Amino acid sequence: MQKLAVTIVLCVIATTLSRGQKSIVEPIQKLITKNEIEAHLSFLAADEMRGRDTGSPELTMAANYIRTYFKMVGLISAPGADNFFQPVRLKKSYPPTKAEATIGNEHFVLKENMLVLQGGTFNWSGDLVYVGYGSAEDLGKHDLTGKMVLALAGSREADNLNKAFIVSRDKYKLVMSKGAAGLVEVLTLPQVPWPALVNYFSQQQWGLISDDASTTFPHIWLKPSDVKALSFNDSDVVKGTIAIDGLKPEAIPGRNVAGFIEGNDTRLKNEFVIITAHYDHIGVQPMGEGQDSIFNGARDNAIGTVALLQTAKYLAQYPPKRSVIIMALTSEEKGLLGSQWYVDHPLVQLSKHVLNINCDGVGYNDKSRITSISFGRTNLDDHIVRAAKTFGLEAGGDPDPKENFYERSDQVSFAKKGIPAIKLQPGLSSMDDEIRKYYHRAADEVGSLDFDYLTTFYRTFVYTVSLLVNDPQRPAWKSGDKFEEVSKALYAK
Repeated sequence: MQKLAVTIVLCVIATTLSRGQKSIVEPIQKLITKNEIEAHLSFLAADEMRGRDTGSPELTMAANYIRTYFKMVGLISAPGADNFFQPVRLKKSYPPTKAEATIGNEHFVLKENMLVLQGGTFNWSGDLVYVGYGSAEDLGKHDLTGKMVLALAGSREADNLNKAFIVSRDKYKLVMSKGAAGLVEVLTLPQVPWPALVNYFSQQQWGLISDDASTTFPHIWLKPSDVKALSFNDSDVVKGTIAIDGLKPEAIPGRNVAGFIEGNDTRLKNEFVIITAHYDHIGVQPMGEGQDSIFNGARDNAIGTVALLQTAKYLAQYPPKRSVIIMALTSEEKGLLGSQWYVDHPLVQLSKHVLNINCDGVGYNDKSRITSISFGRTNLDDHIVRAAKTFGLEAGGDPDPKENFYERSDQVSFAKKGIPAIKLQPGLSSMDDEIRKYYHRAADEVGSLDFDYLTTFYRTFVYTVSLLVNDPQRPAWKSGDKFEEVSKALYAK
């Protein structure tokens, strides 16, 4: 009799769960349709949008389109936003006409063995303090006020240029906050072709106008083969000079687009989930005569932008327990600028954000799955697996960790502040020719997309979101994750 009772209870629970799942899946299938998905993607990635480059009229058109849709489906403007827009203070810098530096007895000249990554017209002489790789611990040992920081580029763990650049970008912000005069780094990756770097940094560079620092604050890289004569121990001080001419940052207005849905649970509505995707791409690029020069950005990241639109449509009709900000981010392609601006200027107190769900990707080559680059890092994976299985997909993780995908997209801006952050994208099983054919290529057009698969992906994405925003269990990093300690500090406030 007791076994029978247990069996009956289990059957009731299973039936209840099945009905609950059905009550979510059916409206998702009804609301998210292939025709609407194709219509959104066809507009955002049309030739007329000219690749949605930062600072372009077409990116403004895309922002207006997203705002209009948010309003149409019933979202309200996010708290602190101006009619759905959060202004972002961008800066565009043209390369300097001249730059040189002396460090001790060594002399460096622009392009020959010196590059200017950030800053403006600048003249300085004084002390350079050597700080090794310049970690937060290294920098904390010194009074850097008015001094130039001399460091090795990147970190010991940064074994490729992408990783070194990401670390150096964060180091630059930290050095600036310490009251230093600037940051000079010795590039420690001799395998990197110097001419390619010269070409890249001879183009326009983008950044943010900081609230608390001058836009002239310099960030310089030195050529590795030309600094052999420089040998320092930690804390060594050497005299030097730096002169940069003709580098004048120009202020460019940018906008994140932010819609809001208030949670309907008396307790959980005070916790905020922010769902993001960047809506910019790389615009029109110089190509050979007769070749397509418009980089439409269908995969990167019109797909992610449409994920926001579909999520907005569903959550507006089926409000979640937690409060949700749905935000289209600007200028990811220029260095994660929209998300960096947001975490430094949050519309809601940062410690009230319990989760970021970001949709961005390089494309797809496995239509049997949804990929979570963050798989294994948080306590949220079961929800992703459940949603994928419901729509006949598998859930896969990062196929190529050495590519450092997690720290190359907007979710990392939230993670660095301690907010659990996951990245979801269409199925990626490897970085192969199918991906390279479209990734940052003019071929990335709407006509090359599989809308049947994308319909399944969007339904899976929205179901995943629904599970996460309604789960009473609070999102968290797994023990030992890189961002666990900063997360503890954030939520202890």
